[in-house]
Amino acid sequence: MPRSVDHAECRRRIVRSVWSLIGRRGLAAVTMRDLTAEAGYADGGLSPYFRNKDEILQAAFQYAFPFDNTNARATTSIGDRGGLSALRQLCLEVMPLDEMRLQEACVGIAFADRAQCDVRMAATYRTAVGQWREQMRMYLRQARVAGEITTGRPDALVVDTLLTTLVGFQTAAVPAYPGMSAARQTQILDGLLGT
Repeated sequence: MPRSVDHAECRRRIVRSVWSLIGRRGLAAVTMRDLTAEAGYADGGLSPYFRNKDEILQAAFQYAFPFDNTNARATTSIGDRGGLSALRQLCLEVMPLDEMRLQEACVGIAFADRAQCDVRMAATYRTAVGQWREQMRMYLRQARVAGEITTGRPDALVVDTLLTTLVGFQTAAVPAYPGMSAARQTQILDGLLGT
């Protein structure tokens, strides 16, 4: 009797392989041959799960930058909090403060570059950033109602400042740049949030 295959788990393993390769060598260096070997398949073994390299990269991009992964982690860490505490926690989950989030930053920066010329990836990027933007606005409104924020700066300006800073942290964390400690990133974030 043939063995049952968990296609979703196989797809996740392939996506993790993409992450690993990009983290070590960069997006431009990822070939189908390398990806197949990294995922532990024989030549042609990825075809039951993905039609081509672009489809694999799109799936990895959706998971990696770093929307699905980051959002799941943020949902858990934020819990039932709201306001300034929830806003700060969302930012912390995006920031490259540990090895997992550093890998997400490296992969995210690589994919953001590719999104410049890939319509599907650009749409995924815009959707995900739009979700973060709406979450931040919601937490800011909650913080204002609770009296946690008293500045008159428009929420749109605060959100744009935070998003730009988060992308800056991710860019500064990739190996080609000198990087910034987790403590310094947190200090900058707390300065922006006034905590």
